[in-house]
Amino acid sequence: MSILVIANDVIPGFGVPVAAPGIRAAGLVAGLRAHGFEVETTVPETIIEIVTDPAQPVIPPPAVTVVNPTDLHEFIVANSFETVVFTNANMAPHLHPVPGTRFVFDMFAPKILELLSSGRTDRDWAREARRKERALALADHVWVNGHRKLGYALGWLLRPSVDRIRTEELGLARLVTGDPMQYVTTVEMPVPLPAGTEVRSQRPAAGALRVGVAGYVQRWSALDDVPAAYHAATAAGHELHVLQPEHWGGSAPDAEPVADPAGVHRHDGPLGYSDFAAWIQSMDVMVDVFAQSAERHMAMITRSAVALRFGVPVIHGVDSEISDLIRAYDAGWVVEADDDDAWSRAYAECADAEVLARKQRGAIRVSAERFAPDSALAEAAKKLGLPT
Repeated sequence: MSILVIANDVIPGFGVPVAAPGIRAAGLVAGLRAHGFEVETTVPETIIEIVTDPAQPVIPPPAVTVVNPTDLHEFIVANSFETVVFTNANMAPHLHPVPGTRFVFDMFAPKILELLSSGRTDRDWAREARRKERALALADHVWVNGHRKLGYALGWLLRPSVDRIRTEELGLARLVTGDPMQYVTTVEMPVPLPAGTEVRSQRPAAGALRVGVAGYVQRWSALDDVPAAYHAATAAGHELHVLQPEHWGGSAPDAEPVADPAGVHRHDGPLGYSDFAAWIQSMDVMVDVFAQSAERHMAMITRSAVALRFGVPVIHGVDSEISDLIRAYDAGWVVEADDDDAWSRAYAECADAEVLARKQRGAIRVSAERFAPDSALAEAAKKLGLPT
């Protein structure tokens, strides 16, 4: 079976930094290939033009094609793909039904909730809602990034406007005619390992505990003040390393990195995926602290998923898809963002070699069972059918 995965962002392999959607798309490809499928990928030309040096030739990785979004339909038809998977709804306006081709909408991020938590305009909300409805109308199946988003996904899938777009605008038969759950599959975050990288199995080095904070600063999750996590780490005598660059799309003024207490090491970024993996694996523990919101409640927060996939335990906020996994696998600590005492206790436990080793074993387990691409795609691959 030939499958096309349409990424809506740059993926690893272009020698430039990547963000969550690109990691997601690459992970889907790796997982599908692990189950025997023949998979190609497209990356939007409009994004490549932004993130690469125009003076240098762009050399895509194997089985990856840079395509202008307006040419996606023709690309699909010309290559006779049996299944097309598209991540997020960004490319949905450029996709159309193709006889003999099955479409899978990978509902990766709760974009509407991101917008609502960012103070964006009604116009932004309406545009994203329209794209999401078209993506769902085109899809024969929906993948959802985590169990917490199932209700959110079903709520969108069952909107009357989705059925109207599917039947009247796209000329397709109604999709949901029975139990809607048969059209939705949970596909947790598949995180590919960069070439030459293995899941870490022990502390990176002796000496002071290295605590890492990484990831793009986002409008919908930025804290208003210096996190208690920063103060508690330096107060405990640990090294705190921060890598929080601005995304190429920019950050809102209220999402800029906050000022640091003394003793914080700032690192330049963003980094390419392999270098980012090496940076994370040089840390004893990663910290992911954020402002709580409806979006964070449903989020499979990529920076923490990546850290756990690489075998690094995480100190994480109390309410997200990741916090559930940390609790279930004992793969780190779950702490309220503003609870100074809880942060102090967590950092004290980090300094206990036996506790830290136990947390790392939990991270290794969750890496293998939930975030390894072959594990994350197991159920979805089964529903797609045997490769042909």
